[in-house]
Amino acid sequence: MKKYLSSNALKIIACICMLTDHVGVILADNNYYMRAAGRIAFPIFAFLIVQGMFYTSDIRKYLIRLGMFAIVSEIPFDLALHDTVWYPGAQNIFFTLTSGLFAIYALDSRGPLGKWKVEIALTAALLAEFLRFDYGMAGVGIIILFYLCEKERGGAEAGCASNTVGACSGTDVQTGLYFSWKQNLEIILVSALMYILCLGVNQMYALLAMIPVNMYNGERGKVKLKYVFYLFYPVHLILIWIIWKNMSLGA
Repeated sequence: MKKYLSSNALKIIACICMLTDHVGVILADNNYYMRAAGRIAFPIFAFLIVQGMFYTSDIRKYLIRLGMFAIVSEIPFDLALHDTVWYPGAQNIFFTLTSGLFAIYALDSRGPLGKWKVEIALTAALLAEFLRFDYGMAGVGIIILFYLCEKERGGAEAGCASNTVGACSGTDVQTGLYFSWKQNLEIILVSALMYILCLGVNQMYALLAMIPVNMYNGERGKVKLKYVFYLFYPVHLILIWIIWKNMSLGA
């Protein structure tokens, strides 16, 4: 498989899938095919959270940045999905990504957090479920799963720790995939089980995300678009909500 997708390209694919999903649920009366396409977004974001942890020069700033956008995105999320400024029954995906990042940060820590790494990871997953973060404990679990497979690849310790672009770009020698066949099978089987147990069979379309993930080349991309991707989430939700409100008024 040819590997020519940078992290920017993966984020664009994930954002397009997410946009398709939200248009499908809000504007197209829960269109089945649009929602199916939307399932592909989260595993890509989960994979990139793991890559981001190994690439970042300051994990604490990364956590704070994700947490801030979780707060900023909550009102747009509640408006778009529930037509209210505050809906305690569901929280946006940035909360899930923040919890997942904190869990793998603890798992990777050799400091005080490392002494309680399993307990912290389990707590993060349970809180995601209890507080109704998008994808709940399954979402945090999939981030942890990608982290464990990245560690198994050896890139996390041998290359990624250097924080150099392309450090994590190693491929499986036999297949040319980002993950080996064994790791792909592990990810697919374990994530499928989590989806079935926690989220339902319809989430199984998410497994298609492993196709673009395995085409990752370990590079960021030529243009720095970090905050564009962060802002895309709340902005597209607000725009979809505005369009939906105008459609409702015109009906």
